[in-house]
Amino acid sequence: MLFLRIVVFIIFVGLSTFSIAQKATYIANSGVFVEVGNTKILIDALFTNGLRRFSTPNDSKLAAMTTGKSPYNNLSLALITHAHQDHCDPSQLSKLLLNQKTLNCLTTPQVLDSIEAVMDDYESIHDRTLTFPISRGWRTYSKEGLSIKAAYARHAGKINAKVQDIIFIADMEGKKVLHLGDADMDPNRFDELKLQYEDLDIAFVPFWYMTSFYGAEVIHKYIKAKKIIAVHFPLNGSKLSLEKINKFLPEVMVFQNPGQTVSF
Repeated sequence: MLFLRIVVFIIFVGLSTFSIAQKATYIANSGVFVEVGNTKILIDALFTNGLRRFSTPNDSKLAAMTTGKSPYNNLSLALITHAHQDHCDPSQLSKLLLNQKTLNCLTTPQVLDSIEAVMDDYESIHDRTLTFPISRGWRTYSKEGLSIKAAYARHAGKINAKVQDIIFIADMEGKKVLHLGDADMDPNRFDELKLQYEDLDIAFVPFWYMTSFYGAEVIHKYIKAKKIIAVHFPLNGSKLSLEKINKFLPEVMVFQNPGQTVSF
């Protein structure tokens, strides 16, 4: 009888663990699909133009996401970090929101402007396209099982000085997920946001952070996630870049092939 109880307990624990399993799936470029329990979010996943340098979702993947085909049904939230074509296609995003009638999107004012520009009936989804005033510090969005902290950052590169970029921390049923978009490596900004105290479970970080000692120090000092995933890696990314990543942050996983998954 005791043996039977032990077996039942082991099975129960195993099933409980499975039911709250969490994973992230690579869509393309910096786009990811993250699942924790019943909470599901898409981040920078809906775009069609990789600028001839970066991977893009294929037509069947885009159709599955925008129509809510499993596993993209019952999404909790869509997040878009900035309005660049290799992160966001406003037409695809509008399809997603038109098809998934209760879904909200949290993004920048520039992305909202781009959606409105391609839609004749933008008012039909206006109440579900959300943003925060451009200001310093964190702002919070919450719903059942999900809390989002969002803060504006400078986009990397002087040429992108006017591009609004949002850093997101998604607290998904107790698991913390960071996505930097294309934020620059300004340690003063990270220190201001107190990112190093967030106890992150997984972080999606542009690969170029990991190709220098300076960027690696930013990750070690401020991001400190249990798992670091490099994203935005070019289709023809150099072997030298991978060697540098392995040198400075050998524990990092590089997302290169759409469909890659990682548990965390």
